[in-house]
Amino acid sequence: MATVLVIDDEESVCWAFQRLLRGLGHEAVAAPTAERGLELLESVRPQLVILDVRLPGMDGLAALERIRARYPALPVLMVTAHGTMETAIEAMKRGATEYLTKPVDLETAEAAVKRILAVRRGSGEIRALRGEAARRPAAGPLVGRSPGMQEVFKLIGAVCTQDVNVLVRGESGTGKELVARAIHDNGPRAQGPFEPINCASIPHALLESELYGHERGSFTGAVRTKMGKLEHAAGGTVFLDEVGELPPESQGKLLRAVAERQIERVGGLEHIAVDVRLISATNRDLEEMVRDGQFREDLYWRLKGVTIDLPPLRERKDDIPLLTAHFLEARKAPGEVDERAVELLKAYSWPGNVRELKHAIEHAVVLARGGTVMPEHLPPHVAGRAAVAGAAADRIDRDVQDAVARLAASGRFADGELHAGVEGAWERALLRLVLEETGDNLVRASKRLGINRATLRNKLKQYGMYDAGSDREGE
Repeated sequence: MATVLVIDDEESVCWAFQRLLRGLGHEAVAAPTAERGLELLESVRPQLVILDVRLPGMDGLAALERIRARYPALPVLMVTAHGTMETAIEAMKRGATEYLTKPVDLETAEAAVKRILAVRRGSGEIRALRGEAARRPAAGPLVGRSPGMQEVFKLIGAVCTQDVNVLVRGESGTGKELVARAIHDNGPRAQGPFEPINCASIPHALLESELYGHERGSFTGAVRTKMGKLEHAAGGTVFLDEVGELPPESQGKLLRAVAERQIERVGGLEHIAVDVRLISATNRDLEEMVRDGQFREDLYWRLKGVTIDLPPLRERKDDIPLLTAHFLEARKAPGEVDERAVELLKAYSWPGNVRELKHAIEHAVVLARGGTVMPEHLPPHVAGRAAVAGAAADRIDRDVQDAVARLAASGRFADGELHAGVEGAWERALLRLVLEETGDNLVRASKRLGINRATLRNKLKQYGMYDAGSDREGE
């Protein structure tokens, strides 16, 4: 049973909600104004607030902000007779969990209340990990406790103080730039610039200008002299992401820059010394590209001073709760994550790796609206059929619980008869349903139920449902 606070100045609306809530087995407390409702919050400690937008004195949107400030995880169901798009958007912006318009459809309201008050089994593991993350606000964005990530951390620690080139290998979304930044931030060049450049996203015609700069008038549009990334990052680090996408003509010039530590701007003749650490990253197999003649072998060995291999997320699924807690804490997201949602996160293959997990958590947090992240809040491709089936099973379980509660509260059964009475009511309903499905054929009905025909016949006789004409052999 939950306690629900209804804040509405219309007595008829309060009465309707109280009747609905009590029928669902919950306790309902009503308040005619926002001011009175806010006073009752402390003493009533509701699990849900149903709040009208239009109220005398303080309006519902202002009250919603007060509730969110004091109880950020408390679900609030907004109700209004003025269902404009602007009002709906404003209510959701301020943190409403759900939104209904008057006149309220009771079936819709019942479904919303059941959904909001559904049993949530918050993951204790995520809760504890969030607590750890909150106590270590200075922790970097690269997290993991799996053996693979511990090896990565060891290599970062070993290489960051050595002024050597580094090649970071890993699938898209594994965090290669985070590794590069960690090396830069923990090394002697930390006070210098960190200049990332994605070799795959810049048109080949402009790539050399980005890397080395250009002189004024060297090509159409070059209206002024420009300093390139390698020159601009003096004393710091240049991060070449997707270095495997460099065209052959660019590979030779990069080799000279790396080997001689000097560059020439596009259209220039001056040799300019550069003092940078070069960290490269790729999701491609550079060794195979070298064998196929797609990547210069001499450049490969220059870039491959020390190699760090990042494991894909599917190979370190034990890190998923830790990463989830990290992303939740980074967003300061209220609420928890349901255990079933955590299991679904662990079961998914994550082809987009940590980046995809981050986006999935952000998606779920938005849909959960400050409440517990449930399986149905995860992106459909992550949750898959299991989440849909799980959510349907949860709804069925809640419907069964509601029906049992109503039977128990109906007064039909005396003390000592409750179990037999409720069991009989459910069994009669099930038998009636299966007989309808099978056209009163007892052979097919017994197979559907998983009991033998004699047992089915006896049960039908017990409930006065036996028809000798339907007791025939065959399908």
